[in-house]
Amino acid sequence: MDIYSRLIENPLFFKWIFHPTEELNAYWRAYLEQNPAETDAVLELKSNFEKYLKFTNKKIDEESKKKLAYRIVKQLDAVDKKKKHTLFVKNIIKYAAVAFLFFSIGSSLVYLYMDSRQPEIVVENSVMPAHAQDPVLIIDDQQQIKLKPGESELDYSNSDDIIVNREELVKKKTKDDTPEMNTLIIPYGSRSKITLADGSLVWLNAGSRLIYPSAFVDKRREVFLVGEAFFEVTKNEKQPFFVKTADVEIKVLGTQFNVSAYPEDYSVQTALAEGSVELSRSNASLLDKKIKLAPGELAYFNKKSKETVIYNVDVEYYTLWIQGLFSFSNTDLNRIIRKLERFYNIRFQFDDPLKGSIQITGKLDVTKEKNEVFEYLSNLTGLDFIELNANNYVIK
Repeated sequence: MDIYSRLIENPLFFKWIFHPTEELNAYWRAYLEQNPAETDAVLELKSNFEKYLKFTNKKIDEESKKKLAYRIVKQLDAVDKKKKHTLFVKNIIKYAAVAFLFFSIGSSLVYLYMDSRQPEIVVENSVMPAHAQDPVLIIDDQQQIKLKPGESELDYSNSDDIIVNREELVKKKTKDDTPEMNTLIIPYGSRSKITLADGSLVWLNAGSRLIYPSAFVDKRREVFLVGEAFFEVTKNEKQPFFVKTADVEIKVLGTQFNVSAYPEDYSVQTALAEGSVELSRSNASLLDKKIKLAPGELAYFNKKSKETVIYNVDVEYYTLWIQGLFSFSNTDLNRIIRKLERFYNIRFQFDDPLKGSIQITGKLDVTKEKNEVFEYLSNLTGLDFIELNANNYVIK
């Protein structure tokens, strides 16, 4: 079922359109926060309804509402197909001469081999199913190494081998001095720590993917991130370090910072603990403004508006997850639940969606059994966390 069809089948959508209230506005704000990828579809469908209502004073019954909805959806689908076809043709023309496609677990990436020995990573589509696969390391799109669920560790600092979980040796294969591209996929319920070839450390959070070369041989050290990671970068002024996401590029000389860039979130957040970083939009022109962060600052990039806002924050709030702690300050329960879903690889649903707007301040030790964590949240919120089965819970 596509996005438009699901919206039409949701009775709260029609109530929001025809009889908006503060409670419904709060519900849909929370819905869009949890489902940022659907923002354009929701607002577009809502806008088309409002355009119709603007020019009619008729009272519309439920059957007429649905007929109108399907007529609008048919028009939107036709427009979407035309846009996708145009974009597809442009991309084929742009990349056909220089790219080959790399398909991996719900994603599509392009590696461009220009004049350098190290491939440049360009993202075409980075959507990662979070509730299916075990952790896996893919080497050069050929060799796949399954990792144990939960915590794992990779070490590339030895020039000849990759050390997995401090004991298993995997030989690096190099051809014509060209580094191999490695893709580390960490689904929900797992985490990983990587020591890159230059000694830089990366903690990769649940539901994330990191793409990186087996060695850094060019003027730039580049990695590509989908999801969340904390970086502790080895300083090398002659070879700056770059973290690329689908929306933001971060230039680093040597520092500690956290990046959260989940595809389903409506923002990319970069929190700086030490040193300095410089941010720019991905594929930005030379005229686009770059933003420098100081320690204790957070760059909040809004994917929809393409604007970045800088905040002074307690960076610990954004980095404690590498120690198995979640810190919250006046945070909506919806956002906390989203983190717990990723960490434990489970699903929550509210019996009343408005309960997701409850704000919480405190810390959660997620290294404990999840039932202890849920009991703590229950005491904070006055809500019950009821287990339906091993992977699904309802909050009442």
